Amino acid sequence: MTETKNTQKIKVDNNNSSDEIDLARLFGLLLDSKWLIIFVTAAFTFIGIVYALMATPVYKADALIQIEEKTSGLPGVADLEEMLGGEHDPETEMALLKSRRVLSYAVDELNLEIVTSPKYKGSLGKFFARRYGSNVEGQVFNQPMAANLFDDSYAWGGEQIKVTTFNVTSSYLDETFELTNLGNGAYTLTLGEEQILTGKVNELATTKSGSIELLVTDLKSDVGTGFYVKRLYREDIIGALQKTLSVAGQGKDTGILTATYEGTKKQHVEDVLHAITQGFLLQNVQRMSAEIQNSIDYIKSELPVYKDELEQAEAKLNDYRLENKSVDLSIETQSFLDQVVELDTRIHELSFKEAEISQRFTKEHPSYISLNKKKQELLEQKEELTQSVQGLPETQQQVLRLARDVEVNQQIYLYMLNKNQELRVAKAGTVGNIHIVDEAVVGRKPVKPKKALIVVLATLLGGMFSVAFVLIKAAFHRGVTNPQDFEDIGLTVYATIPVSDAQSKFLDKKKLKEKISSKVGRKKSKIQEILVAKENPTDLAVEAVRSLRTSLHFAMLEAKNNVVMISGASPGVGKSFISSNLATVLAQAGQKVLLIDADMRKGYMQKLFNLSWGNGLSELLSGKAQLQDVVKATDIENLSLITRGEVPPNPSELLMGQYYTKLIEQASKQYDLVIIDTPPILAVTDASIIGHHAGTSLMLARFNQSSLKEVAAAVNRFELNGIDVKGIIFNAVEKKASSYYGDYGYYNYEYKSK
Repeated sequence: MTETKNTQKIKVDNNNSSDEIDLARLFGLLLDSKWLIIFVTAAFTFIGIVYALMATPVYKADALIQIEEKTSGLPGVADLEEMLGGEHDPETEMALLKSRRVLSYAVDELNLEIVTSPKYKGSLGKFFARRYGSNVEGQVFNQPMAANLFDDSYAWGGEQIKVTTFNVTSSYLDETFELTNLGNGAYTLTLGEEQILTGKVNELATTKSGSIELLVTDLKSDVGTGFYVKRLYREDIIGALQKTLSVAGQGKDTGILTATYEGTKKQHVEDVLHAITQGFLLQNVQRMSAEIQNSIDYIKSELPVYKDELEQAEAKLNDYRLENKSVDLSIETQSFLDQVVELDTRIHELSFKEAEISQRFTKEHPSYISLNKKKQELLEQKEELTQSVQGLPETQQQVLRLARDVEVNQQIYLYMLNKNQELRVAKAGTVGNIHIVDEAVVGRKPVKPKKALIVVLATLLGGMFSVAFVLIKAAFHRGVTNPQDFEDIGLTVYATIPVSDAQSKFLDKKKLKEKISSKVGRKKSKIQEILVAKENPTDLAVEAVRSLRTSLHFAMLEAKNNVVMISGASPGVGKSFISSNLATVLAQAGQKVLLIDADMRKGYMQKLFNLSWGNGLSELLSGKAQLQDVVKATDIENLSLITRGEVPPNPSELLMGQYYTKLIEQASKQYDLVIIDTPPILAVTDASIIGHHAGTSLMLARFNQSSLKEVAAAVNRFELNGIDVKGIIFNAVEKKASSYYGDYGYYNYEYKSK
């Protein structure tokens, strides 16, 4: 009878159920890694707490500013206030508040170009200094210093310095100098390893070249403690202020601005914002005062001209009357004169205002157009009145013209004199249109860092990072944890063997002894391997092997012989463990068993039975020994062993020889069962040669280590060589929550020994 074999290739679909998410299994994965997640989350929480405690606190000061309706600063010209920019523009004022001119006032007022700080031992020193007292920021000079913890050159709390003058040449700008307290008010200034100068408190110290001038007015620290002194570029400090200063409007067109400033020194923050608001107020007053001064200068330049014109007009009128023997104006002519004078006066006033408004707007501006329109209307009225005068006698017309010139020039001259006095009074009382509603005040507590929020975020970040790590690791890890995966690709699972507790304890003990031996410098002592089925027959793994014994009995009913090959796809899956323990439980059941260690390269079966590897399979296959010479009795009744023998240079060629065929024929007749432990099929070809002589071939896969693709490739390799793999032994199965919560359930083992 010819046996039909299924040679169809086994394929693994890596995209199987790729669109489905097994939430229960994901939950199980997280439970399996709960200690890793807890540890990582706790570590992140600890880091968050340390950062929150060590981080430098940041304080914020705020001030409220009101922009009132702007007046022209020209009393008596109320009808032109709108044209001269009476409405406030919050956006413009916000830009002005952050301008270099305003911020320069704060820089000069507080001497911000000079930066000083005690020499701290990194963040640790700052941490101790902040907690030493409330005067870390240079406010009070009568608090005792903290004790030096590590080095006298570092500050640990209470140290103070105040530098009022620190002038340097451009080559020393932005350089960090170190000032060291020598005691008794003396100090030394160094740059790197070079000593620049020495000086005393309240005395101006200068280098010989005059490149550096330093005046320290207060210095408090232990002898030897250092301070850092630096003079910044003016542009840099102003730029830093512009970035840190925040200005925002409260509602649209309300004219209310809120200015905020943040920094690490509480009092310094308040002082800086106060100086900025005062500088803003000062520039506003100066700007409006400058507008009035421009008008005063214009009037002063025009007054002599109008005075000369008035005197000339009066002289012409007097000369004409003398020539014509005191010609008087009639009532009608006097009426014309009053009207003409009024019109001319108003026209000249508008001309004066036009000269002022031309400094602000172009001729296309609505304010400029409105003024010209009014002026044109007055000129048209004057022209009409002039036409009416044409009907008067020539003498009256001439007198009218001369009298008009006198009256108009007189009115204009008086107007200019009055305006000059009004502007002088206005300049003296200029207050601007900026009002500081709330002065700069810093909050009692820092605004940053938000310690509770940092700890919460760090904890959440740690939890998310650890969960992501577990899920990503599971996604990239291809080790099989579900026996159903083998069934899905057409492989029968004959048995699932749990992790042996006895074997695990033995391996831990072995690693510990090897570690101790390596530390003390001794040679590694030989440790006797254990045979779990003999030493601990009640172990769960042994009970599972007994279940495999039953499955194997039915699998061999149709086999061509009583030879069983146990192989695997890769090393380390537990072939020798399963082979030796299976042979043991079969022998304990009364069957006569021969166990062959066919891994002639790395086989170690002799250690499990406390035998030597010599005179074994390699000697038999090379013709150096007979079967009865290489079969070794073990201390297990009914169990014999053929060890690997001396490592040969050509194991595969030996297996292909006639001696191996003869071995199988003789052994299958003399023993009830022959179990052959082989090397991994994907590593060498030995297993494919051995499989041709075996009636039953079983593959071993290790839980969470062997990948489905690897196992399928091994099975395909066997089938290409005409070997039918009966099924899979799933070894070293661990109890995992991901398996318990998965859609296939968990294969639980609860064997009870009798």
